[in-house]
Amino acid sequence: MSHGPLHTWILAAAVCAVVAGPAVAADSASDARVRGELDTVREQIVRAKADQDKLERELAAMRAESAVLSGKLVDLAARLQNREALIDESERRLARLTGEEDAMRLALIVQRKALGELLAGLQLLQQNPPPPIVTRPDDTVSAIRGAMLFGSVVPALKRQASRLARDLTRLDEVRARISHEQNELKHNFASLQDAKTDMQAVLKRKQGLIAQTDKELGSVHTRTKKLADKAKSLNQLVAALKREKARAAARDAQRAELEKKRLQEEKQRLAAIRNKPAMAFSSAKGRISYPATGTRIREFGEPDGFGGHTKGVSIATRKAAQVTAPADGKVEFAGHFRSYGELLILDVGEGYHVLMAGLGEISVQAGQFIRAGEPVGQMGAEPARATLIGDRLETAKPILYIEFRRNGGSIDPTPWWAGNRKEARK
Repeated sequence: MSHGPLHTWILAAAVCAVVAGPAVAADSASDARVRGELDTVREQIVRAKADQDKLERELAAMRAESAVLSGKLVDLAARLQNREALIDESERRLARLTGEEDAMRLALIVQRKALGELLAGLQLLQQNPPPPIVTRPDDTVSAIRGAMLFGSVVPALKRQASRLARDLTRLDEVRARISHEQNELKHNFASLQDAKTDMQAVLKRKQGLIAQTDKELGSVHTRTKKLADKAKSLNQLVAALKREKARAAARDAQRAELEKKRLQEEKQRLAAIRNKPAMAFSSAKGRISYPATGTRIREFGEPDGFGGHTKGVSIATRKAAQVTAPADGKVEFAGHFRSYGELLILDVGEGYHVLMAGLGEISVQAGQFIRAGEPVGQMGAEPARATLIGDRLETAKPILYIEFRRNGGSIDPTPWWAGNRKEARK
């Protein structure tokens, strides 16, 4: 963003005026005033050049820091989504173990009833034992019956006791695993909250840098315009004093216009480089990660439950799940849209667009360029009405709807996804 040539032609005009001045009217008050104005403008140009050089260095540092923050945001978003996946797994294991515990407790209740009946029978036998053969030979039949009864009851009681001991041991193991899973789930929730806190801090810092950069660029533009206006007025004054000075001013004005055009083109070129996707979207097939952790519940082209066919992919997510950008692109729209909840549209180049609907909150703004993996928002606590499908009108999970479009028409996103798992996870 250097203005070296602009300084050169203004300084040349100043020198020309100083040299030519004595040939016209060395002692005239008008000529002295012109030289004084030229000196003043020259000093202003030197100061402006120093200020602009300093500003360029500061802006370069801010752009570098913004790039570093983008990388941190990508890493934090990945950590957050991985932690969400671990929480999903822990909740499923905990539900399975809880069901197993309930089934075992029911079985133990049944066994306890059977053991109670056996113990009651034994107590009766103890109170009224069968007659022994030795002391009462006249009651041999009763003694034999008593011995047979003991022979059948005692093994059954032993089997019941062994089974009860095994079941109690298994129940203790299940309860220990449940306690472990609950502690693990608590740890994962705490880590998830820490990751969200870190992300909010980094995201706030990047948004502050973006606002500061916009403010500084606006200041540079204003100062440059004022300086150009001064130079123009001064050249007009010098041209009025002498015709040759007028011709020099015309040449200088032409050079200034060319320099201005060059600077504008350079600014556009740098902006294009800064906001250019790292990879062409058409070349990213098989490399794009899902923007949120969850389960794919509807694919492209399937019946939508209302008599039509889906034009995108639907993912059921956790409440407040993190959503990231699937590819590099410029935010074309970010805001609430009818019954779709928060809607985000990314221009990813080559005529491709990515639409994401059903978000509960969006953390980027229109006109902002973001990199793949950067956080763009999070899901809400319940699904937006427009994201529901015919057979899932009562679902409780938030639903992220993703649609790929090219030149205004929906296309099948399947070739772009990295892998083809049912679980939409990185």
